Amino acid sequence: MRKIVAGAALLAAITMPQLSIAKIWRLNNNAGVTADFTNLNAAFTNASVVSGDTIHLEASTIDYGSATLNKRLVIIGLGYFLDPANTTFPANTGLQASTMVGALSSITIGTGSNGSKFIGVVFNSSISVSANPNPLNISFEKCFINSGIFFPSTAVSGITVRKCFFNNARIETNTANTLSDFVCENNIFFTTFSYLNLSGLTGSNNIFRNNSFRDVGATSTISNCYVANNIFGTSPVINFTNCTIKNNLFQANQTLPPTATNNQINVNMTNVYVGGTTGSIDSRLVLKAGSPAIAAGLTVGSVTTPDCGAFGATDPYKLSGIPNIPSIYALSVPISIPAGSNTMNVTFSTRSNN
Repeated sequence: MRKIVAGAALLAAITMPQLSIAKIWRLNNNAGVTADFTNLNAAFTNASVVSGDTIHLEASTIDYGSATLNKRLVIIGLGYFLDPANTTFPANTGLQASTMVGALSSITIGTGSNGSKFIGVVFNSSISVSANPNPLNISFEKCFINSGIFFPSTAVSGITVRKCFFNNARIETNTANTLSDFVCENNIFFTTFSYLNLSGLTGSNNIFRNNSFRDVGATSTISNCYVANNIFGTSPVINFTNCTIKNNLFQANQTLPPTATNNQINVNMTNVYVGGTTGSIDSRLVLKAGSPAIAAGLTVGSVTTPDCGAFGATDPYKLSGIPNIPSIYALSVPISIPAGSNTMNVTFSTRSNN
C-alpha cells in the first residue's frame, strides 16, 4: 500500500456539501493535473467566477501568484506545517494527507471584496487592504502570514484576524491610514520582526485578545484598543495609547497606566510555553504545566477563567491552521491491480476539523 496526496477536488467531491448556487473552483498548477485555473489572477478576473463562490488552493510546491480581489469570495487552502521533511518549520503530522500547502504570493483586497474570507491559506508575501466602502467584513482565519497585513487606504473598517501564524510579519496601520472595528484574536506572532503598528486604530470597537508572542525583538504600538489575555513574549515594551489593558503577561518590564488591571510583568517566558527544539513551531507555544498563563485570563463568553494566549478562550488556535471543513488526512491505494480486475480497494480517513 502507498499513500498519495489528497487534493481539494477529491475533498470537495467526497466530503463537502455542495451549495445550490455558489460554485467551488479548483486552482492547481501541478503538471498533468486538469483544474479550473492554474493561477490566482486568472480565477479572480474570470467572468464566470462570481461573488459568493469558493476557490480551493490545491497542494503545490509553487504558489499561485499575486492578484487583486474585487469580488466576495471564500479562498481555502490546506493549512501549513505539513511537510515532515521541512526542518525549518517541522510538521504537525497526521492532520492532512498532503505534505504541500496551497500558497499565494501577494494580494490586494480591493473594492467589491466586502465579506471575503481566507481560510488555511499560506501568504508568501504581503496582504494589502485598500477596499471600500466600509465596513469590509473581511476575515483571515488559520492563515500563515509572511511580511504582514497593511492598510494603505485612508480609512478601513471591519477586519478580523483569527488563529493565524505570523512569521516575521506585522500588522501595520498608522494615523494617516486609520482602521476601526478591528478584531485580532488567538494568533501567534513568532520571531524577531513580528510586531504591531496599530497607531492608526480608531473608535471603541477594536479588540486584541488571546494572542501569543514568542522571541519578538521589535517594538509594537497599539492605540484605542481593548487588550486582554495576551502573552507578550517580546523583549521591548509595548507602546500603549488610550487602551484598556487587562490580564496580560509581559516578558518586558512594562510600564502600564493606572487603569490597567491583573497584568503580570517581567514574566520568564521559559515558564510559560512548553518550548523546546522539537515538534512544530506552533506546538511549542502550548502552555506548559504550571504556566502562569493558565486560567489567568479575563472572562470570554462562557469561559470564566480562560488561559491567556492563543490556545485559550472560546475559539482557540488550531495547530497547522487546518480549515474547519472535512479533510482527508490519510489515503492509500494498491500499488498494482491484478490483470483482469475491474475493481480496486481504496482506503481513506477523514475528520471534520471543527
